[in-house]
This record gives sequence, structure tokens and C-alpha cells, in this order.
Amino acid sequence: MNLFKKSISMKNLIRILCISLVCWLSLPSGGSGWASAQDMHFSQFTMVPLQLDPSQAGKFGGDSRAIINYRDQWSSVTSNPFRTYGASFDMHFNKNAKKDNFFGGGITAYSDKAGNLSLGTTVVNLTVAYHIKLDQSSYLSAGVQAGFLQSSLSIDKIRSDNQFDGSGHNDNFASGENFNNTSFFEPDFAVGVSYTYGDNTTNQVINNGGFGGKKVNVGAAIHHVASPNFSFLNENKDNLDFRYVLHTNTSFGVGGTNMAVQPSGFIAYQQKAMDVVLGSYFRYNLKEKSKYSQFSNGAAMSFGVHYRFGDAFIPSLLLEMGSFAVGVSYDFNLSGLSTSSNGQGGYEISIRYVSPNPFGTRKSQARFF
Repeated sequence: MNLFKKSISMKNLIRILCISLVCWLSLPSGGSGWASAQDMHFSQFTMVPLQLDPSQAGKFGGDSRAIINYRDQWSSVTSNPFRTYGASFDMHFNKNAKKDNFFGGGITAYSDKAGNLSLGTTVVNLTVAYHIKLDQSSYLSAGVQAGFLQSSLSIDKIRSDNQFDGSGHNDNFASGENFNNTSFFEPDFAVGVSYTYGDNTTNQVINNGGFGGKKVNVGAAIHHVASPNFSFLNENKDNLDFRYVLHTNTSFGVGGTNMAVQPSGFIAYQQKAMDVVLGSYFRYNLKEKSKYSQFSNGAAMSFGVHYRFGDAFIPSLLLEMGSFAVGVSYDFNLSGLSTSSNGQGGYEISIRYVSPNPFGTRKSQARFF
């Protein structure tokens, strides 16, 4: 691992290995160490569309969308768990209702901090996408993303063998670890394309476009296309490799019922490490928006079951109430780390706001199904 070039205490080594396991998500070995594992991840990946693929900007049934995310992971393993925060906002820019093609744009910010060294990473990106209407049922989209990533650590919290005084750790002894940088700032870029099909052209993306309706969204993205350097040591460069992502989310209404089955998943590959999450939501429409009362804005409930291969079983719940949606999920650890974690992975909370109300009757100006 490129953060430590000298020997360290066994206790500290165990902590570092735990953090590495968390980052790698129990993926196949073969990466080049710490840098390959820096990308943040959320189990509710459909609630971080711009982090998944730049072409998703503005691609939803509404005029504007805001999402906030929080994830707390591995508190059962360490007293300094991973805590990840996220926020995004995106919208479309076609004000001319006669145009079929349109632009979407957004901004995202994500930050996390983990471990005894307070290793922190912050990512801020601007995203622009263009959506081309192929026919009455489908769109082809492409997007680009540009921003920066910043990372830092607290070297005063390092504990090394040099601080062993014969009976235990002694802060009065120098750690012997020499860092030329405790923080760095690097530009970062991503590109993505996606295809979307739906059997209607209303704005009802979130509430399934009507019972019995269907939609399919598939896409691919490449992150870190500039291969930013991720090293705290001047004499040692550690560039982030490309991260390739394939993703899909679909919805198939069950005819004659208020239910829909919504399979989703993604595959991410980065320097011989692969992250695969597959599963489905099962959605039930509780009520539509009332035409006569402003106090009945429509509601739906979804129960999700996903599996991160080799790592975790992820149940989730999504409650939609008018323009708002709240999602909660929990990772039950199934990897080799479960002996230490007792199966406890982490929980996640997401809150989404879409305008106009997706349960309403007014079409969004984007006319996106």
C-alpha cells in the first residue's frame, strides 16, 4: 500500500487491512493497492444517477431533481467507520416544448472520511448531457462530467513500530513516516452513454408510467479518463485507472394490478477488480394524486432486494410521497470479513425531491417518459 513505506505495528496493519477490505468490497485480488479502491459507492445506486453515469443528467420524469445521500459502513469493525455524504441536483434545459432533443445538466458533491488516519476524499463534478429522441418510445443520451477530487489525511495519528517503547505505543516517539503531502487536489473527468425505452411518453417515470407500462434504461460510463494521481508521496505516483461501469434499471408493470417489478444492477471494473450488484425493487402504488384535494399527492412503496457479489445482501425500502422519496437500506456482510463484523455492514439513507410532482397529471417540459 502506497501510504506506508515502512513497517507498522500489527494492530495498525489489521486496521488498514480492514479498511482495504471495505474499499475493495471483497473483490478479486490483483489491484495495485490503495489507489484502486478510492471510488465511493452507494448500495442505493439508483439514487446516485450522476455518480453512476454522466448521461443520466436530466433523464427523469420531471423538470428538476435534488438528492441527498448518507452512508455509514463498518462501525462494527472499527471505531472510525466509513461515513459518506452526497448531494446532487440536475435539470433539463429545453424550454421550447416543440423540441424533442434536449440538454440536461447537474452538479454533484460527495465526501467521505474513514479510519484512524481520517483519510478523507471529496469529489465535486459538473455534468452536461444531451438526449436525442429516436422515436416516440426511445432516447439516446450522451454525457460528460468534469470536476476535481481532493484527498487528505492526518499524519499526527499515525502509529508505527518506531513508536513502540518496549511495552506499548508512545506518542513521544517519532513515527518515522515522512509525507511530502498531507493533501492533494486533482482534476477528474468521466463520459457516459445510455439508451432508454418506454411504452409511453408521459412524465411518469417514477410511478412506472401507468400500470402495465414498461421502461428500460441501459448505459455505460468510463470514470477517471484523465487518470488522476492519487498518492501522498511526491516520489511515487499512483494514478487511478479507468473505472468502467455498465448499468441498467427497468420497470415492468403487472397488468391489472397496482404493482411493478423493477430489476436493476450494475457492473464496475477497475484494474482487475470487479464490483457486481444485481437485484430488483417490487413496487406498489398506494394512491394517485387527487384531482380535487391538494393534500393527496400520490404515494407508492417499494421493497428492494439486491446482492453485491461476494460481499453483501442488501434489503431496502423506498417510500414515495408526492414529490418526495425516502430510501433506506442495510448491507448484511457475507464476505470473509463477516467473522469480525458479525454480518453487520452498514446502513444508507437517501432523500429525493422531483418537481413537478411525478404523481400529477402535468407533463414535464422534457416530455421524458
